[in-house]
Amino acid sequence: MSYNGTVRCSHCYRTGHNKRSCPVLSQQIEERYHGNVRAAALERKKGNENDAKWYDERAEEYRQQYIKRTKFDLVTGEKVSNKAAKAERMKKVTCGYCGQRGHTRRTCDQVKRDKQVFIEQTRRVRKARLQEIREIGIGVGSLLPLAGWGYGGKDGNYGRHTTLRYIKAVDWNSVCAVRSSVTVEHVPADKLGNPNPARWTTTDNLLTLHQKLPQDASVSLVPNFEPPAGWLDADPATVSEVLKAEFSSTGDNKERSWIFKWPEGETATVIRDLGLQEHYKMPMS
Repeated sequence: MSYNGTVRCSHCYRTGHNKRSCPVLSQQIEERYHGNVRAAALERKKGNENDAKWYDERAEEYRQQYIKRTKFDLVTGEKVSNKAAKAERMKKVTCGYCGQRGHTRRTCDQVKRDKQVFIEQTRRVRKARLQEIREIGIGVGSLLPLAGWGYGGKDGNYGRHTTLRYIKAVDWNSVCAVRSSVTVEHVPADKLGNPNPARWTTTDNLLTLHQKLPQDASVSLVPNFEPPAGWLDADPATVSEVLKAEFSSTGDNKERSWIFKWPEGETATVIRDLGLQEHYKMPMS
């Protein structure tokens, strides 16, 4: 819009309309469509099918642009409804998750099925993991000698020292189909009120440590390892954050994971148990 309030088109520079409704641009798009259609026919007549297809694709692009601008189809010569125009555009849309055309990530049936498999596999992983850890007896309140880098020892020098650590908290919701180990927070047993020395480790490391401890080691194992309600069943509240991370629309996880593209092992078993084999490239059984 100019300084005096008159709308001026940024394409043809005439007043009274903008670029979105510019008749000059619409006419140019129509001419480009027909020009590419003629070029495709000419190349096809010469036997140059690859070149003809290239012009066909350009013509289709201009056709879609014209429909979007005018709601008029240059192929049929008829008006197109908003619903039909959207359906036509969707044919060219590529899903950012599965890579197939005709839909978006939001409406992708494959991402819905993959999440279903992921949740069921998470449920099984959690059940097996909890049983294993409970048998060892490690939990919140346990005291274990853990090695780590920091200041310690009699002289207080920086290095790798073994100190008695108190398991303070558990990151329950991190356990899922692709991460079976539980992460726990631990602090020095003599500094329970100070949050700064807190560190995190996995139960895999704790189980390994427990197996290596001598019989007379100074260890207190308190079997207090109770997950929150709904955790074992992988209820939505306990998997929502991990689903957002593993099925993110941005970053490294925006594309479909290989565990669903080529399922094997437990993932393949879960797919079969859920009766979803027809939607996956299943391994030979």
